[in-house]
Amino acid sequence: MSREQIVKEVVTQVTAEEERIKWTIQEVSQLLENSTFAGPEIYYEKICMGHISFGKVSNNILIKLHNKSNKTIRMIKSKVVLLDCDGKKLREEENEFHTLQRKQNVSLMIKNQRGVLNSLKDDKLIIDCCLKFVRKVDMKSLRLPDDAEYQKENGKKVLKDLMKMYNNPDGSDFTFQVGNDFIYAHKTVLSFRSEYFRRMLATQMKEGIHNSVLITDVSYSTMKNLVEWIYTGSFNNRNEDDNFKEICNLYMAADKYQIMDLKSMCADQLRSSATVDNLIEILKLAARHNDDDLKNDALTFISFDLAAIVKSNTWKTLQSSDVDLANEILNFHFKNI
Repeated sequence: MSREQIVKEVVTQVTAEEERIKWTIQEVSQLLENSTFAGPEIYYEKICMGHISFGKVSNNILIKLHNKSNKTIRMIKSKVVLLDCDGKKLREEENEFHTLQRKQNVSLMIKNQRGVLNSLKDDKLIIDCCLKFVRKVDMKSLRLPDDAEYQKENGKKVLKDLMKMYNNPDGSDFTFQVGNDFIYAHKTVLSFRSEYFRRMLATQMKEGIHNSVLITDVSYSTMKNLVEWIYTGSFNNRNEDDNFKEICNLYMAADKYQIMDLKSMCADQLRSSATVDNLIEILKLAARHNDDDLKNDALTFISFDLAAIVKSNTWKTLQSSDVDLANEILNFHFKNI
């Protein structure tokens, strides 16, 4: 295809809908810690889409948007302003989310409540929330500038070439053996993408070791996803029913082999898939791999749902297997009440 003939479908107009909510909360100091309160409902396409909620959780102000509908909401922009009863601005936060799935929720504001809720005039807090939703996206065939399209197409070609190199025995100079299966790779790519592999390959070269390594502590599917990420910055997890377990395994492998962008991506996916049933597992994983950010987030989420979690079998198992971590959860919770 010649550069002059390149035509692409592009977005020409986005029709958005804005919803403005002003919610006054009385007697804020009397609200219970680690509790949430449903606020005004929000309407989208003439149906009740959901509502916002307010909570005081572990010394944080937590404001969420809940999608109660059966539709996915696209491209949400939010601006939340906290005001006192005189209209004085106390805190402000803006966020943008690509989608909000049905029956899910998303945090619009997480702020430390110290200095905000303890000295409110008349004990009143006003939440001024502005939300923008996409209603319609118009597309049009448009000829893009030649150079911009050429660079974009060339970038796609480079990525396709890297994908062809991934797990391809032709031209490879290094092999991972996992059980009876093999994954083919290239020393240069591995060295540039992982400090662990760079050091390992340098040591092998000095000691005259063959160009392969036997993997005994990572499954074939996880190792294959890890190597695919090294080459393409993505991976295809075909077993979606067991996605949480695979992300945990991939998180551990990324930490071991020092592929930090993959570890960070896995941590984000663990946060987004956190539930009452798996939060303790996420916390144990973060603690074991010295991930303070993920650990603190897991402790905050657990503190929020502690009443339900302490009734679970997972909690009973944790108390018998890791008393220190169980005590850390309780200390974190009661320290922030």
